[in-house]
Amino acid sequence: MDRKIKINFILPFKPRRPAGGFRVMYEYANRLYEKGYDIHLTYPIKTQFMKYRFPYIIRYILTIIEGFRTSMWFDFHKGITMSYVPQIKDKYINDADIIIATWWSTVLEMGTLSLTKGKKINLIQGFENWEGHEDLLYASYNIKDTVNVVVASYLGDIVKKHTDNKIVLINNGVNEKVFRLQNNIENRSPYSVAMIYSEQKIKGSEYGIKALNIVKKRFPELHVEMFGVYPEPSGLPNWINYYRNPENLSALYNRNAIFISNSFTEGFGLVSIEAMFCGCAVVATNILGHKNFCIEGETALLVEPGNIEQTADKICYLIENDNHRVKIAKQANKFVQKFKWENAVSRMDDVIQNILK
Repeated sequence: MDRKIKINFILPFKPRRPAGGFRVMYEYANRLYEKGYDIHLTYPIKTQFMKYRFPYIIRYILTIIEGFRTSMWFDFHKGITMSYVPQIKDKYINDADIIIATWWSTVLEMGTLSLTKGKKINLIQGFENWEGHEDLLYASYNIKDTVNVVVASYLGDIVKKHTDNKIVLINNGVNEKVFRLQNNIENRSPYSVAMIYSEQKIKGSEYGIKALNIVKKRFPELHVEMFGVYPEPSGLPNWINYYRNPENLSALYNRNAIFISNSFTEGFGLVSIEAMFCGCAVVATNILGHKNFCIEGETALLVEPGNIEQTADKICYLIENDNHRVKIAKQANKFVQKFKWENAVSRMDDVIQNILK
């Protein structure tokens, strides 16, 4: 490249805690930077339809006080630049060759920007209808001269009903250098279970905990490791250890034989794939966000969302049938090897180069 191609990532807000959708954007930023692109991240202080804890003036002051120290949960390349802007308007946004946004409201605002701000990519990481505004969500798929990149095949099926814009499937990636087998699958205690905890109702954590209580009554040897970004939930029994923002999540997966995902909705279910990379047998909800990698009886056991008894039964089945637990874990580990970041970034690089031709 004679001149580095400039890519501007537009984020909905500045997250202070680890979040899957932001991590995906950050991974793309880092890895495209490694490929020679000039990368900038833009954080609006005000985004339409965003619910804020503090009024605008306080948020503005916090950006001055904090700067970008709250990015500490992700390790960016030093050459990547960042800025806060009042809102997504032409006068605040840097000129670029490519502009990439995620979340429907941010994408709609990106759609108002002039061509000097870059050719547009909408990175669709889920069916974002959980707070209504479906008409605006569908409109975000149909922004003029925008390429829609979906992270899962079911999202492509939804998007194509609402636009003639180009749709490209790029499955999310997992960093296989971090999430990998470090503990033999056969040697794990079948009574060891891992689970992610969230205060968000759509993640179904309360049902997972209730199911684990049923399993504990059948198998007193059960031991659970739970993790998340939220404070430890009150009333956890002593046989459940909780880790807030664990430093070594791969080691946690590798210590456990079974991983359960209780979500009612997922864009792509990255945590479950990470667990598969690390050798866990997965019990997951039968939702579209798990469809790309959870195949019933082959790579996972599936349950209906919110079904406590069914979840408990599937966990018990894996405990009682350790050979099947090992088989599923091995088959899943082999299957998910295609979900690597190098594959995702190579595809995104191709999309960018084709847009610029």
